[in-house]
Amino acid sequence: MNLRIAWRNIWRNKKRTLITISSITLAVVMAVFTRSFQEGTYAKMIENAVGKFTGYVQVHQKDYWDDKTIDNGIEVNDTLVREILSVKNVEGVNLRLESFSLASFGNSTKGTLVMGIDPEKETQMLDLKAKMIKGNYIRPGDRSIILGSKLADYLKIDVGDTLVLLGQGHWGQSAIGAFPVKGILKMPAPDIDRQIVFMPLMLAREFFSFENGVTSLVVISEESDQAQKITDAINASIDTTQYKAITWQEMSPEMLQQIEGDKVGGIFMIAILYMIIAFGVFGTVLMMTEERKREFAVMVAIGMQKTKLMLVSFYETILMNSIGIILGVIITVPLIIYFNIYPIEMSGEAAESIEKLGVEPVLPTILRLSIFINNIIIILVITGISSIYPLISLLRLKVIRSLRR
Repeated sequence: MNLRIAWRNIWRNKKRTLITISSITLAVVMAVFTRSFQEGTYAKMIENAVGKFTGYVQVHQKDYWDDKTIDNGIEVNDTLVREILSVKNVEGVNLRLESFSLASFGNSTKGTLVMGIDPEKETQMLDLKAKMIKGNYIRPGDRSIILGSKLADYLKIDVGDTLVLLGQGHWGQSAIGAFPVKGILKMPAPDIDRQIVFMPLMLAREFFSFENGVTSLVVISEESDQAQKITDAINASIDTTQYKAITWQEMSPEMLQQIEGDKVGGIFMIAILYMIIAFGVFGTVLMMTEERKREFAVMVAIGMQKTKLMLVSFYETILMNSIGIILGVIITVPLIIYFNIYPIEMSGEAAESIEKLGVEPVLPTILRLSIFINNIIIILVITGISSIYPLISLLRLKVIRSLRR
């Protein structure tokens, strides 16, 4: 009965109710949408620099990451691969052989990262075929290479030209070769695009004189949040006197530090937003309470107990909050999905400053249940605290004075 009375009460003054519900709906939309943009940007940063390049977990020779030379590579064996694949949430393993070399074309030279890959497997992870902007993608038996667009621009090299690479192979052997450029691709992370050269794994092993050798085993998994658990499980399965699995946080501490630093600023911004929301919601509740004091006084005067009136008022708050939150979620979900598929593309100086950090200049959203839950809880706390005022006002209500208003 009390709930039914509360439902009828909130629609007796539709204008007042709609203002209250609108303020809560707007609070949900602003809070969830802002956090979705923030978390989406962090996820994009990690995806560009980690998930779509280094992977969330890698396995190396135990000393490789402290001294990243080709001499600390390993000769891969089926037993090691099987042990990694046996771990839960591991979907595959990509073999890579990478080292630095000096690239030369005409009068231009530049230090490059030469990466030997399995073309078929890596295009599934890195989506390299879709990133091709000129020429053709490499195949496993090719003796040609593809390189980043910014590197190609710097060297003034085009498809069909021959790139000379000079480096050091396994155990100090010379690594010298001339390779035709089969294609040019654009990597999303500008730092990578400026230095990357891809070649088939077999060709890289020949170039670096490292038969059956790899420097990294990239663990394929879509569970980025489970990187630490996967790493621990792999280390429990493999011979850690020879090999070691590490997470992307260990591989990219600068990226982690950058995200953590940015999150502090993001938390400060969202705190300011919550303060604005809190004042807006409280102002609406205050207006509603003051307008209804005479109504409350009449109900108490005709015999309704204050405690029952407080309960009805509390139900009214719950109903309006629930409607506002549901409407906020209904409005926000399509917006988040749209901007996730079609992220905002930055341009001009803002884009240049973002690219210098090695991040693609786009602002995507991310659809994550935890964002909705966390923000809705905070808004419920804000509205819950605001709803205390009408209850206190009812408890201290002076009937005679309110009837004379």
